[in-house]
Amino acid sequence: MEILENTNSAHLHSAPINPTTLKMLFENYTDAIFYKDKDASFIANKKFYELNLIKNKSKKGRVEFSSPEFESMIHRAEKEACSASAPSSFKINHSERDLEVTASPVIENDKVKGVMFTAKDVTQTRILESQRETFVASLGHDLKNPTLAQIRALELLLKGNFGSIPDGQRDIQEMVLDSCKYMNAMLGSLLSTYRNESGVVSLNCEKLSMEDVVLECIGEMMYVAKEKNVGISFSDQCHNQTFFGDKVLIKRVLMNLLSNGIKYAYSSSMIDITIYNEEDCTCFKLENKSPYITPEKQELIFARYVSFADKHKELGTGLGLYASQKIVEAHEGKIFVQSFEDERNIFGFKIPHKIKSKQRTVSF
Repeated sequence: MEILENTNSAHLHSAPINPTTLKMLFENYTDAIFYKDKDASFIANKKFYELNLIKNKSKKGRVEFSSPEFESMIHRAEKEACSASAPSSFKINHSERDLEVTASPVIENDKVKGVMFTAKDVTQTRILESQRETFVASLGHDLKNPTLAQIRALELLLKGNFGSIPDGQRDIQEMVLDSCKYMNAMLGSLLSTYRNESGVVSLNCEKLSMEDVVLECIGEMMYVAKEKNVGISFSDQCHNQTFFGDKVLIKRVLMNLLSNGIKYAYSSSMIDITIYNEEDCTCFKLENKSPYITPEKQELIFARYVSFADKHKELGTGLGLYASQKIVEAHEGKIFVQSFEDERNIFGFKIPHKIKSKQRTVSF
């Protein structure tokens, strides 16, 4: 047997394969492999038998599956794969194992000669995912109680139930109350995400003012900026700043960008925030003075689990900008980053005034 030369690769050449080597690879492959040709003759590796998917003794060389349910799903996947000339997959719980099975048509001279099945045991992966989701959901639920307590206490303070409050303290307490309410809404969004098996959250869209949401975020982050001796300026250049979006999620994007802008800004520098219009979009732009971001890092900066916080000796998960991109894209917008060698960095996004798609969801 030979490997056919791949004209799309400079590294793969025609080379003979020792039948013994091929058999060894087939038998010792980590996943279960099963091949059935158009005449129903079959060959399976030992892993397929170990998973108890087919019987050890089959009549006249024909395959006999261990359960009618698995046999039905195999035949359906085989039919779909052959009809579409493309892989077809399904999941099944068999013998207390979670299996992910893929049927791939084997095509020669534009004709399907048979179907190759691979079965992967994903039981441990499912258990780990379930444990992670339970942990996050429990954490979110437990955090809601002290957050609600803080909200109620601040509301009573602001109502004067415990005496009058000086005006300077009132402003700070109102800012803290707004921040607590935002945290409570975020926790609610988190819990709804983990209650949804698909991990998809529907957008709760309403008519928003970009100026109002931005100023709300600046107010909540003002004292964080002051602690680092960073100033914040705001410029409204919009002739139409309203758009339809999910306030909690849009605020999450703004808080992420503002938090990063403050975190990496040089001390005693300014952060310039501008909102403006571009065609049928409302746009947000944050510019600060911070270390230059190379083009290579710019390509990775919105990827999951990518964080440069370690260089600043800070804790970072690398999920803030990733989630921000997902949220903006769910609003049919675009997030962007620009970096200049004079150490000016710009982060921003553009959101259309109206979302055209009827499926308004975001998946993290």
